[in-house]
Formats: sequence, C-alpha cells, structure tokens
Amino acid sequence: MLRAENLLRRAHPAGVADGDVTLGRLRIDAERREITLDGTPLTLTAREHDLLAYLARRPGRTISREQLLAEVWGWTIGDVSTITVHVRRLREKIEADAGAPDIIATVWGVGYRLNASALDPPAAS
Repeated sequence: MLRAENLLRRAHPAGVADGDVTLGRLRIDAERREITLDGTPLTLTAREHDLLAYLARRPGRTISREQLLAEVWGWTIGDVSTITVHVRRLREKIEADAGAPDIIATVWGVGYRLNASALDPPAAS
C-alpha cells in the first residue's frame, strides 16, 4: 500500500496546484503547461517547470529544500542537493544574471524564495 501511495504521489505531486498564475512578466498557463517570461515561452524540463510553478504560486514565501523535495519531487527522503542543482539550472534560464539572481533568492541555511517584485515590468521613463 505504501508503494502504491508513493507512486501516486510521484505521478501527481500534491504541491503542484492547477491554475494560471501571472506575476508581472511571468505567466504560467496551467492547461497548456507553458511558462512565459516577457511573452517568450521558456524551454524548461518537467522538474524545472514544476519547481518554478510551485515557487510562483507562493511568491515571497521562503520554501525549504526539504519541502521542495517533498512537494515538487514527491520524495520524503533523498539528497536535497538535487534542489540546488535544479534551482541553478532554472536561474540560468530565467535570470538576467544567474550569478546575481533577483527572481529566485537563496535564503541561506533554509531554502529559496521567489521575489515577485523582480518580475515587475520596468518603469517607463
């Protein structure tokens, strides 16, 4: 029974909710499973998509690596360094400067937070 529950949880992680999200320049179309930034579709792996969607549905909230592992991956045990690698790859695709990220902030010793204000359109001069 536990094996069946684990398989179901992996197939449909509980934390990846349905529904469209718009945060400034970022738009998530849940039905089409498409994420766009500045109107340009992002080329993301399934895990990167789920990770970004999870964070975008909780803007400003610090999410621990363990919580991301459980909610996005559906794993109760595992190496949290996989989260670090996926966040790094995701930053390379969405940040203007992945070395100095604005959108996905690291909360040292805890996890990550999506900064919705970093997705606001630039102010007109």
